[in-house]
Amino acid sequence: MGLFDWLLGKGKKEPETAEEAPAGGSAAFKISHKFSPLRLKAHQDSKVNMTVKLRNVSGSKQLVSADVILPKGKKVGFDVTYMSKHHEERLGELENGESKSFPVTIHGGPVTTRGEVPVKITAYAHYLNYRKVLEETSKTAKLRII
Repeated sequence: MGLFDWLLGKGKKEPETAEEAPAGGSAAFKISHKFSPLRLKAHQDSKVNMTVKLRNVSGSKQLVSADVILPKGKKVGFDVTYMSKHHEERLGELENGESKSFPVTIHGGPVTTRGEVPVKITAYAHYLNYRKVLEETSKTAKLRII
């Protein structure tokens, strides 16, 4: 394969069947979020309600779960002690085009410093039960602390 063959599309073998075709980077879900209030207060006991909305755009019915993860080392968490950095939500089956939302509360306190905190939201499509993952879609949201 030459240097520019990948650019011109030469040397690619077309898949024979639909099962062999790659997903092509298409996401199974559209992820949106909203914070209320928009910012978390630094050096105070405060909380922000985050609403995560997932919409199935895969073209078929999916068994869905979602994870919301906060980074370690930041003095924010899903509980008032900042120990819980991971929140999992099992949403059940979503038809094509259907959407579901769920709330998550993020707490700050006297040791919370100013800045931005990345919040990673990951949606999973499962096969038969929640143990087997077919596909995942991720998004990172920024929570401002002032």
